[in-house]
Amino acid sequence: MSEYILKGRLITAASDEVIAHGTVIVKDDRIVFAGPSEKAPECSGEVLDAGEGTILPGFIDVHAHLTGEEDAGDYADGKMFGDQIIGAVYQAGILLDAGFTSLRDMSEAGIYVSRGVKRKVIRGPKIMPGGKVLSITSGHVDLAPQMSVEQFNQTDHLSQLCDGRDGCVRAVRDQFRMGAEFIKICATGGVSSPADRVDDVQFSPEELKAMVDEAHRHHTYVTAHCTGYEGAYQAILAGVECIEHGVFLTQREIDLMAEKQIPLVSTLSVSLGVANIPDLPPYVHQKALACAEANKKTIAMARKAGVMIALGTDYSNSRNTPYSQNGREFEAMTRAGMTPMEAIHAGTINAARVMRKEQETGSLEQGKLADIVIVDGNPMEDIFCLTDACHVKLVMQDGVLCKKELSA
Repeated sequence: MSEYILKGRLITAASDEVIAHGTVIVKDDRIVFAGPSEKAPECSGEVLDAGEGTILPGFIDVHAHLTGEEDAGDYADGKMFGDQIIGAVYQAGILLDAGFTSLRDMSEAGIYVSRGVKRKVIRGPKIMPGGKVLSITSGHVDLAPQMSVEQFNQTDHLSQLCDGRDGCVRAVRDQFRMGAEFIKICATGGVSSPADRVDDVQFSPEELKAMVDEAHRHHTYVTAHCTGYEGAYQAILAGVECIEHGVFLTQREIDLMAEKQIPLVSTLSVSLGVANIPDLPPYVHQKALACAEANKKTIAMARKAGVMIALGTDYSNSRNTPYSQNGREFEAMTRAGMTPMEAIHAGTINAARVMRKEQETGSLEQGKLADIVIVDGNPMEDIFCLTDACHVKLVMQDGVLCKKELSA
């Protein structure tokens, strides 16, 4: 039986409290105590001292793309899928070293990497795979118009095009057939797509409802990419249970989300930073400039209305979105007005709720799986200690030490 005793500044994410002198006791894969050191029971085991650092729950990213690609423009270049899987396996290890012990992924590769992680033959976050992202023809992820729809669907491993009620139901079933555990759709246009505007409404109400109903038949849910507001409104009415990005949401959509307890996935580090990335196509740059300030307003409205915000990065390990820095989302949240503790909750317990794993992970509490990180600073004073793998000095997943770089 393995046993560890972690000591130091402690943020459990079970509350807003910061425990100056905390202890977490781990036996095998479970937490048996997490709280003030003076209340900790006597036990033996290896002591892991955080020093001047902080003990936190393992981080969770609920919007990632394990594409195995080096650049977002490579999604539909015909690269061998086996090569993409190799890249995705490598990416998974980078994410774990950055402190991300769980992940919700939107790509076909994520399905296969998830299986490897479960079998303990791949080193990476525990993954909730969504399979290919579903879009209408000429929609947000239709990035290769030189191909026929049939050819695109056969060769692209990030997305699948579908039209009409029957086509949409078939596409959803295709994802479940491969092993998806939820479905992501594009309800609006987006920043990176050349053939649409961010406020375009994509999928009809009938198509949306058909996909939601099919997901419910598989005991799971649909999440929707929503940059524009009208498509988001239609998606919410159809029964989607999570909104990604939400850049241009209005009070109407925010109020509905609060009423229906629909979470908002942030992706702020991309929306606030993409306008400053060099060498972007002009259409991307123009769209991005409009998104940055709008996204801050959406976050403010969501906080005021009580909408739960969960951390998502939209990263794909491209040169501009490296997986060693997925933690930049924590800092981006504070730039959008969230407190450091709100950002931490977004990237731990709130993200676990989006994955429907909050009974098992997301906070440091007795009986939960021991998914734990130690960073080299105090995020309440300097949120940047969460932003890069170089600051993450210990990663524990299910009670197993995956990374240990603590000072002696």
